[in-house]
Amino acid sequence: MSGVGRLFLATLLAGVLTAGLLMPYFLGAGLVAKQVTTTLAGVNEENFDLPAPQRTEILAANGRPLTYLYTQNRVSVPISEIAKSLQLGVISIEDRRFMVHGGVDEWGTIRALLSNNGGAPTQGGSTITQQYVKNYLYLVKAKTEAEKADAIEQTPIRKLREMKLALQIDRPSGMSKDEILERYLNTVAFGPSTYGAEAAAQRFFGMHAAELDVGQAAMLAGMVNNPNKFNPLRDATGEQDTIKRRNLVLKAMVVSGAISQTVANKYINAPLGLKVSRPPNGCLDGTDSTTNGFYCQYVIDYLEKHGFTSQQLATGGYTIHTNLDVATMSTAKAAVVEQANPTDNKKIANVMAVVEPGMSTRKVTALVANRPYGLKATARTPETVQRLTTTFAPLGAGSTFKIFTAAAALKLGMGTQSQLGVPAEYSSPLAPTHVFRNSGTFPSQVNMQEALATSPNTTFVSLSDQIGLDKVVQMSVDLGLRGYSLNAADVSPQFAGSDVDYAQEVLRQKVASYTLGVSPVSPLELSNVGATLASSGFWCPPTPVDTVTDSTGKLVDYESEACEQVVPAGLANTLSQAMTNDLVSGTSSEAAKAAGWTRLAAGKTGTTQDYKSSAFLGFTPQHSAAVIVWDYQPRPSPICKNPLRTCTTEEAQGGQGMNGGSIPAATWFQTMTKLEANQPEKSFGDPDVAYQTGSSQAQVPYVINTLADQAQAQLQQQGFQVKINPDAKSTAARNTVIEQSPREGEAALPGSTIVLTVSAGSSGN
Repeated sequence: MSGVGRLFLATLLAGVLTAGLLMPYFLGAGLVAKQVTTTLAGVNEENFDLPAPQRTEILAANGRPLTYLYTQNRVSVPISEIAKSLQLGVISIEDRRFMVHGGVDEWGTIRALLSNNGGAPTQGGSTITQQYVKNYLYLVKAKTEAEKADAIEQTPIRKLREMKLALQIDRPSGMSKDEILERYLNTVAFGPSTYGAEAAAQRFFGMHAAELDVGQAAMLAGMVNNPNKFNPLRDATGEQDTIKRRNLVLKAMVVSGAISQTVANKYINAPLGLKVSRPPNGCLDGTDSTTNGFYCQYVIDYLEKHGFTSQQLATGGYTIHTNLDVATMSTAKAAVVEQANPTDNKKIANVMAVVEPGMSTRKVTALVANRPYGLKATARTPETVQRLTTTFAPLGAGSTFKIFTAAAALKLGMGTQSQLGVPAEYSSPLAPTHVFRNSGTFPSQVNMQEALATSPNTTFVSLSDQIGLDKVVQMSVDLGLRGYSLNAADVSPQFAGSDVDYAQEVLRQKVASYTLGVSPVSPLELSNVGATLASSGFWCPPTPVDTVTDSTGKLVDYESEACEQVVPAGLANTLSQAMTNDLVSGTSSEAAKAAGWTRLAAGKTGTTQDYKSSAFLGFTPQHSAAVIVWDYQPRPSPICKNPLRTCTTEEAQGGQGMNGGSIPAATWFQTMTKLEANQPEKSFGDPDVAYQTGSSQAQVPYVINTLADQAQAQLQQQGFQVKINPDAKSTAARNTVIEQSPREGEAALPGSTIVLTVSAGSSGN
């Protein structure tokens, strides 16, 4: 029959069908005919090119599935990967004349008309092609609830629309029978939340659709008629209904000649043989979700930041290979839990981010917290879905921020061997009413390398003032704290309503204590700072994703920031080498000794003034990791150690306060001793002597006992500014310099101010 003839016959049959069903509701056949004509005329051709939603798979670096994302659990496969027995089973039970009709089965439609009572809903008569049309319109094309309702509306008008579209598909210029069957088997529901043959085979039998035997195929073929009723997992009744339906399919396959009676008998009395598995959906539902959930959520956040929508991820059928290293995750998780047991310390978060240094990519291999990832906030071990590992830990990382001041000083001409003063007290011009003091006792001078290891506050606040707060903040952003380019309110709630980014807000607020690590900081970004230094000054964006491929296996490109050299290699290498002292004689040395650490590593501890948080940033040539411990509840308390607990301010300041060299450093060493145990020891890049000794222009000359005019000229010629204090009574000759700050031998940046105290003579006049 020609295409025109087929369309005429189908339209005529549809009119008869419609007339029979609608007669009780209309006044006459003329109205029915008009309704039919109008409906058919209004049905435009569909392109049927929209892909069916498919689940996205998220994999660990070793290929192990972490979780899936989907709105419809579906994995589309070519018909060659669907068992022939399932193809024949569906044809036998749903549309025995599929291979010979033209999309609409005229005789089937007549049978459906004759078998229905007047006014009853249309039953039967739908071909596989028509069913595909309905499923496509409902499961693929419809985006709103109204569109979905329209696609499955139980009226003859909807039936007419399906018939016309089925005729459009099943014609010489349309789809082949194999293509129609393939699309149908990949689209149709085989059970609640299970779509397509491949997902169904995995769901009910733990195998691929190509591996189904006749009995398994017959069960699935029977389910498409009513996926809820013929669902063996529903209850005992559901299983019996499914068996009866399966056996009906087997008999239909015998009648159609698809199988012999002997084959059918083999399966009719057999159990279903289910091997049920349910693919997880989302981070809360994934493999080891209490551990992997933080990383999983970061993967989704990362991809959404780089151009993917949540809808695309849940429907696009992507395969996302992540950089999550299972062994690193396991090791780091054990360390954060052992060092800060979450059951005993319900308020304390111990968080660790691990990245791999590199000049072309920056793999995030682990993100862990002692808190389990989940929604059970009141459990014995409270769970949380706060993004503890990647967003801003609100209480700061303490003196780890002194790294930025040191790096900025090196960039401007100081060296790691430059002598720095250690005043007992210091008041910054940015905060003249506040007095900064040190924790502990220090000599009057230390070089920068010693200062990084022992961490005198006054030295670094005064050095920050010499450098300029803007340069220190910019250095922190360059080395890795890129989140400070976000609006200030996104970093800290205290800046709600700010119209500038966080870095600018720090300058506007004149945060003199910035170098003491009072700012909220992301554990991941802090870890990346160490990786930048370990990579000879190359910053790369941290990434949890290795590759993304689409449902066809094609690599998906997406925009990402390029790596860049943010400080000279010599500066980064020299600073890294200087920071190794922290583990040998500095604030993390006790933790290093307790762990038996003997390998090359650089580090810096940090503790906030009220002991509500502390941190350790440590890195080797192979790994960089930041550990931050803080009270993550809305009203944080100080944290004490031995045993670890929240405590009062008096206890913490009385010597019990947790510092960066305790829990954070111990967590780092416990992790790294295992991660690096079987790896060859490597070195940082070669240091540069210029960044060790510093520029000669940064050395303050000795001008005491020199006439004030001569001293001022000498200092100005070297690039310093000079401030002369009011004349002081002294036995020294009038108008001679009796004190200078910084002192001889101490370093000062060109352009900074040297304060001279000049003698007024013994009379003081």
